[in-house]
Amino acid sequence: MRAWESFLKRQEEQLGPQIVKKWLAPLMVVKFDAGNLYLEAQNHFQALWFEEHIRKKAEKELQSNGQRKIKIHLSIANVYPSKKNPKRQVNKRSSETEPFKFHFDDLDPFCTFENFIPTETNLVPYKLMKEIISYQTQNEPEDFSEKELITFNPVYLYGLSGTGKTHLLMATTNALREHGLNVIYVRTETFTDHVVRAIRAGEMSTFRHTYRQADILLIDDVHIFSRKGATQEELFHTFNTLHLAGKQIILTANCVPQELQHIEPRLISRFEWGIVLPMAALDRTDLKKLLSKKMDTLNFPLNKKCSEFLLDTFNTTPKSLTRAIEALVLRTHLKGEEPVSLDKISSSLIEKTLEDLIKEEKLCELTPEKILLTVAEHFGITSEDLTGNSQRKESVLPRQLAMYLCRNKLNIPYMKIGSLFDRDHSTVMSSIKKVEKEVDSGNQDFVASLNSIKNKLMT
Repeated sequence: MRAWESFLKRQEEQLGPQIVKKWLAPLMVVKFDAGNLYLEAQNHFQALWFEEHIRKKAEKELQSNGQRKIKIHLSIANVYPSKKNPKRQVNKRSSETEPFKFHFDDLDPFCTFENFIPTETNLVPYKLMKEIISYQTQNEPEDFSEKELITFNPVYLYGLSGTGKTHLLMATTNALREHGLNVIYVRTETFTDHVVRAIRAGEMSTFRHTYRQADILLIDDVHIFSRKGATQEELFHTFNTLHLAGKQIILTANCVPQELQHIEPRLISRFEWGIVLPMAALDRTDLKKLLSKKMDTLNFPLNKKCSEFLLDTFNTTPKSLTRAIEALVLRTHLKGEEPVSLDKISSSLIEKTLEDLIKEEKLCELTPEKILLTVAEHFGITSEDLTGNSQRKESVLPRQLAMYLCRNKLNIPYMKIGSLFDRDHSTVMSSIKKVEKEVDSGNQDFVASLNSIKNKLMT
């Protein structure tokens, strides 16, 4: 594939041949079509390095060359091979002659039961997933009866981001695939994309056959199905087909079924057919266990002071803590240099090495309420002035800036921003465009005021 080969040559000039030879050249091109590049990494470290340093650059350069958006899909070779699926081969046929097929979400090899931290708040979901695996693989369940396991369908796990829902789903998928079962793990966005692509290609029969032949179906973040009519229709019929066939369905969301917004009542009813279980966030003790286990896995022990710094800094979710330690390991071993001596790593070095992630972590603590308060204080008005009906210049500009920051910093949908400010989404879009126009025009006073607010949000 010439575009990828050309990219590698450019990286040799920018990063050096040793870096490319060690980290990029071993990546296997599994498939390439008009809009997608499928790569396979040899191991977890290579995949992490690619995500950390290359993905954005590669997608940007490949797009600029071909004038078409390219999405890179990265998997890891033979981490949990399925007995039913032979090793993939490079498909040399052109995209015009390939059969229509779906590409599913990659699994994180770290997401196993061994790496999961059972706590009082998530012990029941943890045990239930292991019991389902035992039942599905014809082993004797220990904590639940066979009758109970049949009744627990679907399993619906709910909780905020970072409570371990995705980890449990991936661990369950990884374990079941080791036994050769036809297991489908899919995020809601991917399921929706599959429906849309199948409709456009006239391949709905392929979609239905793919999903309805599954032994177990696991769908992550079903709350995102909100307002997706055609997708909900297909989910409804897929659910019915699998449930009637006695196939296990496992779902996750950020709330209980009854609190789902813009989801059809018939789906909500079915989500409640089996068992609904909460998952709560890990406390500091649990996060400390997670950090210790991750350091053992990566063979990267840190002293107590450094560990405490990481726990104090990356405490919003287990995912952010895991990402931080992985980034720290990679960034201290890169560029072909000898690994940094662990006894030389200090909290100040970690702070400098992870400066960008620390900024992101602070953004994770950002809320619409904080944006409203900060903007209001900056202009000497109240939060109520921002959400009220006043059309005075003293209120309109700050309101537009607050809308812009909600979109720019938190990526909140236009309609939700409209609800926060009691405006329709077209007004929100117009306000945000006005701010973007001022920024693009180079209005120094305007940009200085905006940057001042941004700096205050980061403190």
